[in-house]
Amino acid sequence: MPGAGQSAGRRLGVAHKPLVATALAAALAAAVAGCGSASVAVRHGHHHHAPRIAGIAGTLPARGTPLRGGTITAGQLAGQTPAQILPVVGGAGCTTPTLDFISQQYVPLYAGPKGVTPAVNEALSAARLPVYSDGDRTVTITLKPGLRWSDGAPVDASDLIFDIDLLRAAVSASPANWCQSQAGQFPSDVAAVSARGRRTVVLTLTHRVNPEWFTADQLEDVGAGLYPLPSTVWNVDATGGAHVTTWASDPAAALAIFKYLQAQGADTGTFASNPLWKVVDGPFELASFNASSGAYKLVRNPRYGLRPRPLLAGVSVRTYSDPQAMLAALRTGRLELGSLDPSTQLSAIAGLRRHGLDVFGGPGWGWYGGVINFKDATDDFDRVIAQPYIRGVLAELVDQPQIIRSVYHGWAVPEHGPVPVAPRSPYLSASATKVPWPYDPGRAVATLRAHGWRVRPGGRTTCIRPGVGAGECGAGIPAGTPISFTWANLSASVSPIGIRESRLFAADARQYAGIDVRFLTGSFGVLTADYNDQGSAAAADQNAWGVNNFGGALTGYYPTQAGLLGPGGALNLGGYGGRHVRALLQASIESASRGAIGREVSYLSRVFPVLYMPDQDWITVVAARLGGSATAFAAMTQRQYFFALLYRARHR
Repeated sequence: MPGAGQSAGRRLGVAHKPLVATALAAALAAAVAGCGSASVAVRHGHHHHAPRIAGIAGTLPARGTPLRGGTITAGQLAGQTPAQILPVVGGAGCTTPTLDFISQQYVPLYAGPKGVTPAVNEALSAARLPVYSDGDRTVTITLKPGLRWSDGAPVDASDLIFDIDLLRAAVSASPANWCQSQAGQFPSDVAAVSARGRRTVVLTLTHRVNPEWFTADQLEDVGAGLYPLPSTVWNVDATGGAHVTTWASDPAAALAIFKYLQAQGADTGTFASNPLWKVVDGPFELASFNASSGAYKLVRNPRYGLRPRPLLAGVSVRTYSDPQAMLAALRTGRLELGSLDPSTQLSAIAGLRRHGLDVFGGPGWGWYGGVINFKDATDDFDRVIAQPYIRGVLAELVDQPQIIRSVYHGWAVPEHGPVPVAPRSPYLSASATKVPWPYDPGRAVATLRAHGWRVRPGGRTTCIRPGVGAGECGAGIPAGTPISFTWANLSASVSPIGIRESRLFAADARQYAGIDVRFLTGSFGVLTADYNDQGSAAAADQNAWGVNNFGGALTGYYPTQAGLLGPGGALNLGGYGGRHVRALLQASIESASRGAIGREVSYLSRVFPVLYMPDQDWITVVAARLGGSATAFAAMTQRQYFFALLYRARHR
């Protein structure tokens, strides 16, 4: 399971969809992971150097000779344990521990990723890939034959429609009821849903969509997307009550069912005993759950209908009080799958490898860095940062190669826009992620001088030619204005990396370009709620910060920033955007052309609404006696755990 210290929300609050700051703050305490979507990620420590192979640092474990049966042990940390069991996940439950827990028991409509490729893993999905027609306004989804619930009933079209109708009712009551909810997107963009035969569901949409976006970010959504649900068992609104058969035609009935299931699904004390959760279609079923510690055991579901069938008899997920306790269990062989706290445990890597354990990692999809506040009037920063050339200057002062060497020790990749250089996105051409502002202090200084600034390296650079003409500073910038702003970080105890990389940038900015960067630290709640131009506290704190490095966003497979960095977007804390960026984002989710997403990513990389920083790896540790497919191990670098693809192994 996700392990030590690598907190980051996955699919929190909303993320490719709007993230609610209060939900994010609650989720952060319980999460170790990202929404179709994004979620918030927090920086931690640094890594020792390891060779990078196909986007992965270190070497993936050997497959070994599979052995049938046996139980493996996986580790999780206290405070980072499953919080919900109902596959309609809301609020703080939208975390890696909860989503992995659910997806072992219930088959997602579309599972992913496929190793480090952001694509549907068809073998682990409940349905065949969707078919789009009627100008991409109609989506036809066909469930695979052979899928069965553990009570013997077939998984059919009504089970998928049941999930969609519960989502509609839940989101209508409150968007917080489903952590993937975003205004105008699924399920509100579905005008009608109907069954065609026993296994086919047809969605009629309210508008044309980009099929790649709709599949990856609406239907799949990496764990918090759609799941067929047992409609003939879960269609109840009270314990012992009669079955409600009007859920498809009566939204009030569907809402009553959802509210009942939601309440039952939040009671961790009855996860293993409640008859509702005994009906599963996934590779495993829950044998026990410790409500105090969050530890649990899974056993193989004999009625699982997909191939390959699990070789393991079960999985024991153990809870450890802190990263050191998990590391001790890995060292002594009591734990076979865990991870490292990069802030404190990198010195253990060599010893773990000498004892035959594999240590590897890889960067995820999404971005890290400081969100720029376009409304901070302190020192006229709002007018200064409104100039595109100024944002280019800041970008040219971010020495990402040096940050990767000194902060991450090689276990990170450069990131110069909303999409990192690795893993490679199949939706983008290489030109879309071309670096528009490579590190170049000389060029940054020349640009400032050409635009009317007196540059004083190591001192205080000021505007000496105000105005909007050629060679002048730009609209509204008075003479004598400095380039000066406050950078807000999480505390060093929460995210030492954020502070280290921001101070490296500030040192170069002052040394070469006379740019003054001041620092302050705040809690995650302050940085995402108070330091947020869209929040209720915006007026009071709007001038308190210029750059906000709360962490970053772990995004979905299709790399649009719709719902994130556009006007009103969940992570648009600094009020960036306008009509042009809104049009680009809309085109990315509606146009079938891959050129649309390429134009969006290229544009955001050039205009730099975030001071982008390197994308760090996620570190996993695997014992030699644990085998599995390369796909399963590679997916662990993306915070995704497919126990059905693991097994006990014999190595020569």
